[in-house]
Amino acid sequence: MKKRELFALWLSLPLVIVGAVGQAQTSEPAAPAAPAATARTTPYDVEIGFRTLKVTGNEQMYRSQLNERKGFLLRSLTLSSSDFEGKTSLFDQFRVDASDLGAGPAGALRLQASKAEVYRFTLGYRHANVYSALPAFANPLVSQGVIPGQHTWDRTRNMLDADLEFLPGRAVTPFIGYSFNNISGPGTTTYHQGGEEFLLSQQLEDRDHEYRVGAGFNVNNKVYGSITQGWRTLRSEETLGLIGPNTGNSTTPVLGRDPSATAITRSDRNEVKTPFTNVYATADVNKRLRLTGNYSSFAAETTGNENELLTGSFLSFGINRFFTGLTETAAQRAKNTTWRGGARAEVAVVTGLDAFVAYSQDHRELTGTALINTLYSGTTNFSGLDPKDITTALNAASGMTRKETATSVGASYRPVTPVSLRVEYRETKQDADVAPDLSEIVVPGNQGGVFERKIKTFDTNGSVSKWGLTVGAAYRRDSADNPIFRTDFESRNRTRLRASYAAPKWVRLGVTAENLRQSNPQVGIQMSGKVRQYSGDVEVAPVKQVAVRGSVSQFKADNSIQYRRPENFTTDLSVYVENGKAKEGGVLLSLAPVSFDAAMSKFENRGDNPFNIDRTRLRLGLDIPKTRAGIVAEYARDKYHELNLLFGDYTASRFGLFLRIHP
Repeated sequence: MKKRELFALWLSLPLVIVGAVGQAQTSEPAAPAAPAATARTTPYDVEIGFRTLKVTGNEQMYRSQLNERKGFLLRSLTLSSSDFEGKTSLFDQFRVDASDLGAGPAGALRLQASKAEVYRFTLGYRHANVYSALPAFANPLVSQGVIPGQHTWDRTRNMLDADLEFLPGRAVTPFIGYSFNNISGPGTTTYHQGGEEFLLSQQLEDRDHEYRVGAGFNVNNKVYGSITQGWRTLRSEETLGLIGPNTGNSTTPVLGRDPSATAITRSDRNEVKTPFTNVYATADVNKRLRLTGNYSSFAAETTGNENELLTGSFLSFGINRFFTGLTETAAQRAKNTTWRGGARAEVAVVTGLDAFVAYSQDHRELTGTALINTLYSGTTNFSGLDPKDITTALNAASGMTRKETATSVGASYRPVTPVSLRVEYRETKQDADVAPDLSEIVVPGNQGGVFERKIKTFDTNGSVSKWGLTVGAAYRRDSADNPIFRTDFESRNRTRLRASYAAPKWVRLGVTAENLRQSNPQVGIQMSGKVRQYSGDVEVAPVKQVAVRGSVSQFKADNSIQYRRPENFTTDLSVYVENGKAKEGGVLLSLAPVSFDAAMSKFENRGDNPFNIDRTRLRLGLDIPKTRAGIVAEYARDKYHELNLLFGDYTASRFGLFLRIHP
């Protein structure tokens, strides 16, 4: 089905729904001579129109960041009714909401229908176009003016969720549900083989289906919760093919030869089956004690196969030979068994003072095997002698078992007075048993073993409110030992301060400051990170018809970590620094029948990726007198400028004209 046909279908849907509702409301055939004034209509609010687009500069960067396209657009739709005067037995509440369907990069549709104590039905649909073609990302040829980068994708994603509850509000409420998630589309990627890196085309399709059944329960509002059993299936297919220069990304000869490829093809197929169970229950034992428990588990099993074919001139240090072709097949299997459960008790000690204690455990076991058979064709040793075909087989198996337990205790104080305070102490213990296959160890030393890690957390926050002024603060400290993964911290501190002021009618002020620090000074890791954010905003509405708003914010990040260079296994330091500043202002006027909304913003970033973004938004609305319709005009302009590279610069202007029909 073509895109225009799909869009026509979406536009016709609200009209079909309105017609269906109208038919359901009438118990007898309508008399032809009935006065039109007596006909009932379901109230709805719809805004639909057309948008234009003009992009100068790098359109691919614009699509990667915004991707708002030209064409017809259903900006918004609301259709809702709960008063059918007893003329339908199908439902007593009905609602449809839609937004940005058509030329929008992400659209959504939601339908709800229910009949008291009989059923409740919810249907949700989301559509997104995901695009990425950044000029400098994964692009070794950017200095030569080759754009975009070699890792790109243009995906379409469709998601559907449907849930049907029976006997809502009763002691037991059974339900069934279904979810669908599909993502597909082309892309490009790079692939290293035979001593060279090559540019490949990519076609991907992932299809995810989920079925679930269960029941909610509520016993006299004292014991309530839900039980869910589900089954999820994911099927993924990916095909790759050579589209770049057959000489690859590097022109430097290796051992006197320049590796090249005449053909590269590769296909991967995987299937994942995951049954899962979720249980949740809460019991209000008495006025002072509440108990809560939860349990969930899943067992994901993955099977897959891979086929690869290369022809050309290559070399391999693994077999110490040149070769002219490669045929490889791989079969892999993996399993992820996970369960987690927890319990929590809350006690009302005295009025305004609550205490709680909680315990949770998370257990995960990962195992995987892969059998890889590789045939090297037309091989010769590095001296050019002894031509032959060589077959290698690799049978790899690895696994990890990880257990995490957490215990916490805390209290909250919320008296009638304008003071609130919450304090919590939590202790988390992690145990991991890692067993890598010997073929996966590429550096000296054992990369597996048994690891233990303990994290202690102190978390507190409080606030004071008086005369419209609220001041709050939050502090959290995490300290740990024996990092298991490279990104694990030994020390992490977060501090947040906030203040706000709201006058009874016309002014609102707010400021926020946050500081996050984490570190791991161990040899070979030496991780250090600092993130700071500051923001302030103000909104002034001296009269009902006028509102002025503004905000400023700053973001600073300074992170570094050691890493190992893959070509020679020596260590180096990776440093990432950013410093961003944002300013935004706007005005809103509502002078019936005219409304006007304008906003301007500017963002400047300095550091490893310096750039500027300037944005302008204008919206003008006019209600047509003596009708339920109006006209809305929109204008948007975005200007993006990179300070180091000019490949990504663009200026994008959009103009939209919409018709709005409202109650």
